[in-house]
Amino acid sequence: MYNFKKNLKADNKTLINLWSAELINRSAYMTGKFALPFFAKGLGANAALIGTISSISTITGIFLKPIIGGLGDKFSKRQLLIIANIIFSVTPILYLIIYEPYQLIIIRLFHGLSTAIYGPITLAVITSIYVNNRASYIGWFGTARTIGYLLGPITGGVILFYFQPKTLFIITGLISFLAFIPILTDRSYNLPNNNKNTNLKKEITIFINKIIQLTKLRQIWIVGLIEWSFYAVFYSMKVFIPLYLVTSGHNTLIAGSFLTTSEIIHILLRPLGGISGDKLGYYPNIIFGLILLSIAMFFVSYSLNTSTLFIPAIFIGISEATVLPSAIALVSLHTNVNNIGTVMGIIGSLRNFGKVFGPIVIGILINIFSYKKVFQIIGLLNLGIILSIIFITTIFIFIKFNKDEKN
Repeated sequence: MYNFKKNLKADNKTLINLWSAELINRSAYMTGKFALPFFAKGLGANAALIGTISSISTITGIFLKPIIGGLGDKFSKRQLLIIANIIFSVTPILYLIIYEPYQLIIIRLFHGLSTAIYGPITLAVITSIYVNNRASYIGWFGTARTIGYLLGPITGGVILFYFQPKTLFIITGLISFLAFIPILTDRSYNLPNNNKNTNLKKEITIFINKIIQLTKLRQIWIVGLIEWSFYAVFYSMKVFIPLYLVTSGHNTLIAGSFLTTSEIIHILLRPLGGISGDKLGYYPNIIFGLILLSIAMFFVSYSLNTSTLFIPAIFIGISEATVLPSAIALVSLHTNVNNIGTVMGIIGSLRNFGKVFGPIVIGILINIFSYKKVFQIIGLLNLGIILSIIFITTIFIFIKFNKDEKN
């Protein structure tokens, strides 16, 4: 007989432990990420190279997230999270031996392994446990990452105000070691490895066939486009708005506070954003959030006054809260629970492509145009993506309607 009360406690324990580990690692990671553009600029990197350095870590995820998601479906998710945490903890120390901008590219690629593992595996665990109202639970779990995004920039801004970037990286590595505590004390999502005698060639063939079959799901490509466009804009903003503010006369505390403000709004509204997605529909939530993101980009291109500077930060936070839970819930709704890790890996790969594409292209454009002009270009491109999403979903709805009419 299923003991609901006992299993509910186990589920809550897993959620709390994963939430805690996510909070620790994301806080440390985002503190270092905030400092990275300033560190790279201090080494002599131009805007295009800064964009490349800041986004290059996500290339690892583009290629590895589907594979890691598949491994999580087949083997131990807990062991994968331990490996990720080792990388989170050790890599910041390597920044101490960096003296040339190009060396950062190598370190960042290795650092990307940690997030490439963490993203699909943690989401796979959460979406497998909470089958009903997934967007709501994803929203609650996502608050850990959001708080990390909140603490990271402001912490980075304060530390850089008093210390050099290399000191900051030492601190972030030490903080990440704390995440081993919740990961190592929780075994409830650890799957036993019963595949010792499995034919490797057969398993690879099965995995490739699974990838091919899953990529036929239209929801994967729609959500992939949504997340690609969102993160292309979002990560460009994280890299270049702080540099823009500092070059315009503001200090690192103001630059960090801008990003932190957007994350405060995000964390306050993300659970509500997940609930509204479940109640009102995932697509309306997503479109609304992307429109707000475009408005924010136009706004920041004109606003440098401290009193109005944080208005676009608020819009960005609302955008995050409405888009992200609904996008993940939309694709998980059409996915078998046994394939959820692989699907999250595919989506994560498309998402990471946006994280790479955005900062690199924007960095090149900043070398040609002014910051203000580039932010306006970002807003226009994002509006084009919104129209594409509406057009694609309308076509699918029309096709489905015709099929239903014929039947």
